[in-house]
Amino acid sequence: MGGFHDGGADGALDDRLFEAAGTQKFMQASISAEPKAKIRKTLKRLREFGRDPKSLMYATSQKLPLIDQIQEELSDELDCRIVIRDGHYFQHQINGTPGALQAYKSYVAGAASYLDGVGAADTIPAIQGLPAKTLCVFLGQELDRRRGKSDLLEAVADSLILWSLEGTDPDKGVFLTLKEIEARVIEALPSAKTFFKGVLPNRVSELISKGDGGRKVNFHKKENGYCLPFETRKRIREENVEDEALKLQVSEIFRNRASENASLATDNSSLIEQCIAICHDVIHKSYHAQGLEIALFLEREEGSDSDLPSINDVLDQAISERGLAGKDAGLIAQVCLSILRGTYYNSTKEERRYLRKLSRTYVLLFMLKNEPRVVEYFRSMTSNFNLYVGADLIVRALSEHLLSKNDQMTKNALKLLKAAGSQLILTDKTLDEVWHHFRTTHLEFINNYQDVQNYMTFSLASQIDRILIRAFFYAKIERASRKKEPFGWANYLGQFLTVTEIARDTARGELREYLIHEFGFTFEDEKAMLSGIDPEQLYELAATIQKTRNKKGRDEASEEILCRNAALTVLRVYQRRKIEGERSGGNPYGFKTWWLTQQTRVQNATGPLIAKEGSRYMMRPEFVLHFLAALPSAKAVQTSYDRIFPTILGVKLGNRMDESAFKRIISKAREVYDDVDHSRAKVLLANASAQLQSDFLKRYEDSSFFSKV
Repeated sequence: MGGFHDGGADGALDDRLFEAAGTQKFMQASISAEPKAKIRKTLKRLREFGRDPKSLMYATSQKLPLIDQIQEELSDELDCRIVIRDGHYFQHQINGTPGALQAYKSYVAGAASYLDGVGAADTIPAIQGLPAKTLCVFLGQELDRRRGKSDLLEAVADSLILWSLEGTDPDKGVFLTLKEIEARVIEALPSAKTFFKGVLPNRVSELISKGDGGRKVNFHKKENGYCLPFETRKRIREENVEDEALKLQVSEIFRNRASENASLATDNSSLIEQCIAICHDVIHKSYHAQGLEIALFLEREEGSDSDLPSINDVLDQAISERGLAGKDAGLIAQVCLSILRGTYYNSTKEERRYLRKLSRTYVLLFMLKNEPRVVEYFRSMTSNFNLYVGADLIVRALSEHLLSKNDQMTKNALKLLKAAGSQLILTDKTLDEVWHHFRTTHLEFINNYQDVQNYMTFSLASQIDRILIRAFFYAKIERASRKKEPFGWANYLGQFLTVTEIARDTARGELREYLIHEFGFTFEDEKAMLSGIDPEQLYELAATIQKTRNKKGRDEASEEILCRNAALTVLRVYQRRKIEGERSGGNPYGFKTWWLTQQTRVQNATGPLIAKEGSRYMMRPEFVLHFLAALPSAKAVQTSYDRIFPTILGVKLGNRMDESAFKRIISKAREVYDDVDHSRAKVLLANASAQLQSDFLKRYEDSSFFSKV
């Protein structure tokens, strides 16, 4: 370990002992089942060897109860700051730092290389201490948002609207427009962007109607703005005063406990104030690290034996970030542990109110994905896929070509997946479908629109069912309105292939290479697609799909080709999963291999096959849009978190959290945390992830975006 040496004392001790040169700080690694005796023996021997230890970090594979009490007891007894890291700590932190990962690669990976061939497909990038139970709760409430089950997040949206309107006052001419409400919420909660934009208009309309309890929001037509009614504004002003006072009361409780602590002199006001600040830091950081677990602990039933999640590492981090070291750091750590033990286990009514408000704020952020661990889970997921991209999605992405970068939603989503490490696959048959779509679209334009194109309006263009023609006219009209150079149909299609050669194989080849370069597709020919596929099963499935689709009026030969292509893609997904060893429940991100498309009618013909395979094969495009492409950066979420929790905003947001919504999340969380162990939670997480990715019944706020091409 860099910067440490054993100082010659290791020979007299049974386990590895390291000293940070010149600091009187030691670290010991041990497997002893008696940690107290081991630590006492270590310090005795160090002093016999002439050392003057000021702190000892004791690392053990044993899992110890009540670590904070052991640390405090031994620190007082031995006049040395004792920090213990046990098996629980390492279980959750082992993948948590670059140093730990590098140590694995340098010292363990080689010895464990024989495992590479055993279930290798499930060896995936690990999240830092994958919070499987927390993620199970999140995915569970997302799956509940199916038909008729969206009231939970509607309550959250209402809470955010009311919070954003705080400070409005018609007497002072202070109103907010819909855009301003949206901007205020998204600035505070970047992860809420897609969800909130989708529900804002409808939820505001509900709030200004006279429902149960009266109108909750007023709209002033003349000012074209929204504000809170007088009674609501009055109540919020009172709440704000109470919240400010509540935090001051909690600080005073901390101050009194610190002053009564025998370790501190009563006149040591500087250290006491530092203890108060660090206690607040620890509370806020604990929600960041394990917010749902803390909320569950605070909402435990009377007589419950649930334990508070460990806060020792959070305390060390808080002390370190304030630049404290040496004797003062050890003293402050002991006092803060004593204060917080009282806060969590023998709290005053003020502390309970304060913590419960913070818990409600955390759950609100959690439900909106504004939680670092949830964001990191979905960010890691983007590198996990092998996606056979459907022709419908490719055509939609190409139709966005002339939109602004921010509006190229399908195109951006595909590029994000590729950049993150997922494999996007363009098959021989999918290319044929896209090429065919170009050819038929070109003929339709020549026959039906070429002679009237100069008379086209936005209103008329919106009624055209061919997405490429519709996109062309939107672009043409928009360019004309800005007095830009005229734009023709040949120019438009010429961005992708040579229009004069559109019916020739050369145009097909050009289109293939354009798609590969633009989106990073991996091309898979028909021979690779057919590998391992039973011809008879392919024929029967294609016939079933054709019968189910029942497309009357379409050329029968073309319909047979499309149905065979669909059947081949379905079977290829299952075949590739078998080849790569993908198992149900084996990957916390769900299956790796999917068909990404909106061709939902195919699913009506494949029920028996899905039942036989035990899993679905089609990923819903809205899932990619909402959960992967719309993710804010980790920095944005962290900034949001740091802005909310250390300030009074963290308490105020809790006031806006719908109580019934909070109770339902806590109830779901308790079911998972009380009844499911960590290994089972990983399996449930994998299954829930696969279900969410393929759920075509789930309600999305703007699901009409992916209407069929």
